[in-house]
Amino acid sequence: MMLRRPSTQRTWIALSLIVVLLLAACGTELTVTDSPTSPAQPTAHLPIAEPAAQAPYVGTLRLPSGGYWGHPSPFGFNRGPGFSRASLVFDTLVWRDASGETIPWLATDWSLSDDELTWTFTLREGVQWQDGQPLTADDVAFSIDYYLAHPGAGWFMAQVNEVESAIVVGEDQVAIRLVRPYAPFLQTIAEAVLIFPRHIWQDVTDPQAFAEPAAFIGSGAYRLVEFSQEESTYLFEANPDFFLGLPYVRRIEFVPTSDDILALSNGDVAAFDKFGGVTQEMLEPFRQEPFAIQEAPGEWGMFLYFNLEKETPLRDVRVRQAIAHAIDRQAMVDRILFGFGGPGSPGFLPPSNPMYNPNVRDYPVDLEQAKALLAEAGYDSTPIQIAYSPDWIMASPRVVEIVEAGLSEIGIILDKVSMDQATIDAVANEGSYEILITGFGGLGGDADQLRRSFASSSQSRGFSRALGYSNAKFDALAAAQVLMTDPAQREAALNEMQAILAEDLPALALYYTTRVVVYNAEAFDNWYFTPGGYGGGIPQPYNKHQFIVGVPEGLAIRGGE
Repeated sequence: MMLRRPSTQRTWIALSLIVVLLLAACGTELTVTDSPTSPAQPTAHLPIAEPAAQAPYVGTLRLPSGGYWGHPSPFGFNRGPGFSRASLVFDTLVWRDASGETIPWLATDWSLSDDELTWTFTLREGVQWQDGQPLTADDVAFSIDYYLAHPGAGWFMAQVNEVESAIVVGEDQVAIRLVRPYAPFLQTIAEAVLIFPRHIWQDVTDPQAFAEPAAFIGSGAYRLVEFSQEESTYLFEANPDFFLGLPYVRRIEFVPTSDDILALSNGDVAAFDKFGGVTQEMLEPFRQEPFAIQEAPGEWGMFLYFNLEKETPLRDVRVRQAIAHAIDRQAMVDRILFGFGGPGSPGFLPPSNPMYNPNVRDYPVDLEQAKALLAEAGYDSTPIQIAYSPDWIMASPRVVEIVEAGLSEIGIILDKVSMDQATIDAVANEGSYEILITGFGGLGGDADQLRRSFASSSQSRGFSRALGYSNAKFDALAAAQVLMTDPAQREAALNEMQAILAEDLPALALYYTTRVVVYNAEAFDNWYFTPGGYGGGIPQPYNKHQFIVGVPEGLAIRGGE
């Protein structure tokens, strides 16, 4: 059903006029007073879309928003869902489809120099920004230089710090020079760095605060028409000048829902996805037409992070090992995930990652061993603070209950602090916690994430970054594996890194969630989980490729000539 929002219709019209003015101005600076955000109140219903099996395209695809994920500029979004929205408007040099392989996007060809330090990209001809200006090699070089000039402001999965420079080497070519050979370059840089126009951004000094209408001018398949922080809504409409042609899905709306299952049943949305929180009984009504279900192994996990910068008993590895022995991770899978997932590996990576090492030290529930480790460490019953969030993307209170129950059995008292998701992310970035329960995806992406999260020299900061951890052998392996082009050699190094993490436990993986997408196949049937994720490793079923082309693989748009 299409949600009509009289209170925001004027905003959509105003933004459409803004876009027209920008197109007419061809890049001239405009002063615009209308905000692209406004409240939205649903008052009427229309069909979601003509059935996909009968229509040459999908008119409107309505999906649950799952909350507010920032404004979809290259610097204004939060987490994977925010990147997914921004990627509808902005493009990257390469992308990936349902095969999990790298495919051309803004770039049609690329090559690596013999010294493995310079990647040269040939850009697609005729690509335009949404204001009518041509996208050039200079825009690409400018975007990368801008990221380098604003460290920490962009997408944390985009490893721009591995880049030394970007220069234009021809009318349609850009050469990206690396600091050192970097094995996961295509996934974590070329696929994760959003490209934006020089003529709009060159005078912007605060990229995260920039939210004028011009901030949302990209080259992507969709134009941003409206978004609302208050209502957690986003509206995108197809870009008729997109370089592959008019997208298969013409309009995408993200709307709030109080109950995803009920919303899909009632036709208010066309699909929903879950990382846990479902049961076989909940899914049973959707195992018949017109509905369908897809599942994929977990690339999203819940973790305990131990802040080793703080002067607490956690600095002693025996205390961390005792905690691991006291927590029943299988009980979390049974009681929280209802079997839709698996227990976490002390080596951090899940079984779905190609570099997963199953032969690391494990910590079966053993309260006596845990007590012995605490006694050996001289633990004196000092309370330890644990921060968590009851929000959907974080731990349900049952996670905290299971953790607290196990630790109370061995004499560890927890000082519980509940926060919302945004505060949890801020606390993780600031390091103002002792134990943090946090969840995130991307775990099926390139295993260099081990270096980014745990190497003492890593410049990363945020919810996946371990604080205060240092192991010289781990650091040496972490630095070496990014240079390795021999897959077997690199896998051996990454296996050893996981074994070290399992011994040292700077963080403990609690569980990994099975990914589930449930959808109305008559509204839209091209759902898939991208192997290894997209945009650097995002595990959600919202790869823009599926909406643009309407088929799992390739660049030919479904129903196109």
